Amino acid sequence: MEYTAIREKRLKYNISQTKIAEASGFSKATISSWELGKAIPSLKDIKVVSNALSSLICDIDSGLCDVRKKRITKSNAVKKRLPKVIKSSDEYHKLLKACHHQNCAYRDILTNLYKRAMDTKPHNAPKAIALFSGCGGLSLGFAAAGFDLVGHVEIEESANKIYDSNFVNSKLLGTDICNITDEQIKEWKKEFGDIDVVIGGPPCQGFSLAGKRDPDDIRNQLFEYYSNIVSLVYPKAFIFENVRLLTSMKTSDGKLFIDCIFDSFSKAGYHLVKKEINMADYGVPQSRERVVIVGVRNDIDKDFDFPMATYQTDTDVPSLFNFQKQISFREATVDLDFLESGELSTDPLHWSIIHPEHVIRWLKDVPEGCSAHDNENPDLRPPSGFNTTYKRIKWDEPCSTITTNFSMISGCRNVHPTATRSLTIREAARAQSFPDEFAFIGKWGDIRKAIGNAVPPIFAEIIAESIKRQVLSK
Repeated sequence: MEYTAIREKRLKYNISQTKIAEASGFSKATISSWELGKAIPSLKDIKVVSNALSSLICDIDSGLCDVRKKRITKSNAVKKRLPKVIKSSDEYHKLLKACHHQNCAYRDILTNLYKRAMDTKPHNAPKAIALFSGCGGLSLGFAAAGFDLVGHVEIEESANKIYDSNFVNSKLLGTDICNITDEQIKEWKKEFGDIDVVIGGPPCQGFSLAGKRDPDDIRNQLFEYYSNIVSLVYPKAFIFENVRLLTSMKTSDGKLFIDCIFDSFSKAGYHLVKKEINMADYGVPQSRERVVIVGVRNDIDKDFDFPMATYQTDTDVPSLFNFQKQISFREATVDLDFLESGELSTDPLHWSIIHPEHVIRWLKDVPEGCSAHDNENPDLRPPSGFNTTYKRIKWDEPCSTITTNFSMISGCRNVHPTATRSLTIREAARAQSFPDEFAFIGKWGDIRKAIGNAVPPIFAEIIAESIKRQVLSK
C-alpha cells in the first residue's frame, strides 16, 4: 500500500494526523512529512501506520465502527450506548456503591491497599514528591506504605484531574517539568521542609518498541530535568521507572541512555542500583516488564537491595523460597459480570464497546491464547497485522502488558479469554492493580491512557516499604 492510500482513507473517516501519530507511535511531524511528500516511509513504517489506522476505524470511542455503519441499514443500526462520562469522585463513588460484585480475594487485597493509602498520615511521616505523576499509580503505592505525598508534577490535564480527585492534599507544583525554574524548586523545600523521596517515571514512548525509538525524541531527555530537581531538592532517595527496553536504547552518538541517566544522577550526589523487573513476579496480575532505578544519597552511606520477587510462573519447580503462583487474570476479575460486545454492567467502569460484526466473526471461535490470524479458514483471518494482534489472553495466567490501547480489539493481546471483545476499563484497572475505590473521572479515552501509563500500585507499595526499611530507618 502506498502512503497516499493511507492518507485518503484517513481523510475519508475524518481521522486527524494527531490521532494517527498517537496510535502508531510516530510523531505528528513525521506523519505530516510523509503526507506532504517531504519524506518517504519504509514498507515497515507503512504497515505500522496502516494497522493503526485500521484500529482507529474499528475502535472509535463511540464503540461503533465506521466500517460497520456502511454494512447495516438504518432500521437495524445499533445506537451509541456509552455510559455517561463521570465528572467527579463523588459521582464515581456513588455509582460504585450501587454496583454488586461477588466475592473476590484479589479485590479485597486492593481495597485494603486503598484504605492504607487514604489513612491520615502522622506529622512525622516521610514526605514524597511525585514527578510525571500521571493518575497516581506510583503515588498510591507510596501512600499505602505510609508516605505523605505533598506535591506532584504532571503535564496532562486529564491525568491531573484524576490525581487531584484521589490525592486531595497533594499540591500541583507544575505541569511541564521543562518550564519549572530552579527558584521554584528551591521554594518547595521552604514550603514542605525536607523531602525524603522523589518518585517518578518519565514518559516511556520514546524508548518503547511501540514507538520509533528515536534517540532525539525530546521525551528521552526528560531524565535531565528529573536529575536537576533531585539535585536541588536533595531527597534521601529517589525512584525512577521506565520500560525495560530503555536499557538497550542508545543516544545519537552511540552511548547507552541508561549510562547517561546514571552519570546525571551520580553527579547530583547519588549512588544508583537498577533492576529489570516483571511486575507479575510481585503480585500484579499482568506481565509488565520494566526497569526500576533507585538512587540513595551518598552521604547516607546505605546500600539498597531490591525486594525479592515472591511470585513465579510454576510453583512446582523446587526452590529454597516459598514462592506463590503468579496471580491470573481469572483471579483478578472473577467477580465481574460476563459481558459480550456492547454490553454494560452496574460497575461504572465495566462495560464493553461495540465491535464490528466481521471482527467478531473472526474471533468468536478462537481459543484462549490464540489469534484470529491462526484460523485455518483464510476468510476468517484479518487481512493485516501480526499474530500478536486480534489475540485472546489466557484465563489462568497474568494478562499481557496493559497499554493505552487496551480497548482496541485489533491491538496486541487485548481480547478477553472467552468473550469476543476487548478488555473493559475495569479489567485493565484490576490488571494494573488499581483498587475499585480509586476514582477514575473524565473522558473514557483519557482514563484508558492514564491506566495504561501507570505504575501498578501493588509493586509501588512493595518498593516504597523497602526504601523506608533500608534507607529511611535510623
